[in-house]
Amino acid sequence: MNVRSVIRAGWLTGAVALVPGIASAELEACGGVFVFGDADCEFRPTEECTEHCEVVAMETTCAAELYRDCESECTAHAETECQSSCQTSCETTCEEEMAAEEPPRCMGLAMSDCQQACNDKCADAEHVGSCRSACAHTCGAKCEGKCQGADEDVVCEEKCTTACDGSCEARANIDCQVECQTKVFEQCETRKVEECETQCTQTGGAIYCDDQFLSSGDLDACAAELSAEVEIDVDVDIEAEVDADADIDLDADQDDDGDVDKRDAKKAGNCAVSPGGMETGAATALLGALGLVGLRRRRRG
Repeated sequence: MNVRSVIRAGWLTGAVALVPGIASAELEACGGVFVFGDADCEFRPTEECTEHCEVVAMETTCAAELYRDCESECTAHAETECQSSCQTSCETTCEEEMAAEEPPRCMGLAMSDCQQACNDKCADAEHVGSCRSACAHTCGAKCEGKCQGADEDVVCEEKCTTACDGSCEARANIDCQVECQTKVFEQCETRKVEECETQCTQTGGAIYCDDQFLSSGDLDACAAELSAEVEIDVDVDIEAEVDADADIDLDADQDDDGDVDKRDAKKAGNCAVSPGGMETGAATALLGALGLVGLRRRRRG
């Protein structure tokens, strides 16, 4: 089996400077991670996938999972001082971007502000990668929660008020989330490595973005969500090669005309197909007709 998917998507990381106009979303089909529009993602088949099931590749997917676990104890509210400072800088950025072909998005404006807090928080952290991942996911979750529907506003003052609500609520909870997640981050990474190895074997591979593992039991659904929610083109090329060996035992009797009457025909064979959930009978019929299947799907977000 040879399956390849190459996806242009974006990954939320702790050190990147975010552009206000780039689309973003929390992708549940991809493990609940946040994705932006400027990072490289690719499907890695089993033989390559398992080689990359390393602790360092589990930071973002662990942050997504542990954020939810810690959310019940991290419930601080935004501070007035933060809101005022954010509003001033946000409006300046927003006005500068308004003349662009794509006006700034609330999520981008909120994340640009919140990300600076992550850089400051994690610069001297003992475990910089896990700190940035935990912090960045906190920013993403809080900012998206506030920014839903806010891009209908065209006035920077109004859009920035909403963006800063999200950013400042995230800032208020960063310390708590990072501290809470740090307690169990190492255990999560170890567990996710095992999950990665299992997924690579059972589904035929996994999707990685900037060398970060996406925890997904349905690769088609993850790719579709990347396309629909992140608003980018996604090309997925799938090639499936079938190797089938059949042992056929026939008890044959000749009729009066000399033809062979086949009875008790028993067939045993193996059919390797791509991990899309296709039933064996349908796969055999399709692949028997075509020999080699190439599927090209183009989705546009």
